[in-house]
Amino acid sequence: MKRRAAGLMIFILIIAAVFASFPGCSAGNTHPESKEETLPVPENTPYIEWNEKNEQVSQKELEIYLSQLTPTIAIKKSSELKWRDICPVSFWVSNFSVMTYDEADYKLYNFFYADDADENEKMKSQTDKAADEIISAVKAMNKGSEWDDILAVHDELIRRTEFVTEEKNGDHSHDMYGALVKRRAVCQGYTYAFSYILRKMGHKCTEIYSDEHIWTKIESLSSGERYIDLTWDDYNVSDIRGKPYIHHEFFCLTKEEMEQFDEHTPEDEDDSEKNRSAGDNYFRKKNYFIRKDDELGFRACALEQFKEEKNLLEFRFESKADYDKAGEWMMSILAELGYKESYYEYKKPELLIYCAGLYAPQKKEETNSD
Repeated sequence: MKRRAAGLMIFILIIAAVFASFPGCSAGNTHPESKEETLPVPENTPYIEWNEKNEQVSQKELEIYLSQLTPTIAIKKSSELKWRDICPVSFWVSNFSVMTYDEADYKLYNFFYADDADENEKMKSQTDKAADEIISAVKAMNKGSEWDDILAVHDELIRRTEFVTEEKNGDHSHDMYGALVKRRAVCQGYTYAFSYILRKMGHKCTEIYSDEHIWTKIESLSSGERYIDLTWDDYNVSDIRGKPYIHHEFFCLTKEEMEQFDEHTPEDEDDSEKNRSAGDNYFRKKNYFIRKDDELGFRACALEQFKEEKNLLEFRFESKADYDKAGEWMMSILAELGYKESYYEYKKPELLIYCAGLYAPQKKEETNSD
């Protein structure tokens, strides 16, 4: 009996030893911790570790690969890139796709290109040349202040660029090559070109997007942040002498002023403004702001602009009652000046802005509303 018990004990110990020899089996721990394996970056694929604190550094690195027409790039630690992250500078990218993997700490981007590398270099060179021409023209004005420089870039781009509708947009109308070289663009082309030039000049700015539009936030003005919609200031209208009317209704508005217009409700609800002072508004800065019950001030302002040979006389009013009288006042002043040519009136009631376009064409062309 004792011998059988001893034999049974030996058999149990042997069985235990056999089970203990299998992987994953150990005394007191039948389910050891598993190690997660990370999917490696595919061989010969460029790899960018996105710098979230200074995205411009990573953006520059990405632009180098895109200029080389790199077909696939792995990017780590970035939110998913959108078309707007690619297009403003790398305008030769025609499309791209992104692949994500549960077991990878990167996203894999596949890029498709519109032109060959030599053509891209030529386009980049042409774009930089056009941008530098505008910068040189602005510097030659020697205005001095940042505000004046930004205004000069605004005016020069409107002078050079034609707004085109979606139906007639053509190639590159959505990027800065279209605005700067082809001189035809929609709102994206205008805004990307504007931002590109301002950044080259050392000014800090950001593109602001809504569901259907894009404009610019200037962040480096001493009095605070301001909003500029270059596209909505270009009406594609010139006087009978061929000189374009350059509007400034949307130059350095506050966030509250800009968002009176439905198209200017930003996608990013966190978009904020550091300073709500109206000091950098175009009309206040140029002394074209008419105080309440100041018809004499209006007349003096109109006379000053007329003597400067401006083809667009611009005013913004403090009082709605005075704004409503602006057309009558303008007719009287022009009659006193002996002006006998035709002119057109333009009003922006949300901002109490009144403009008179002198030497108007016979039929005022349609204005843009991108």
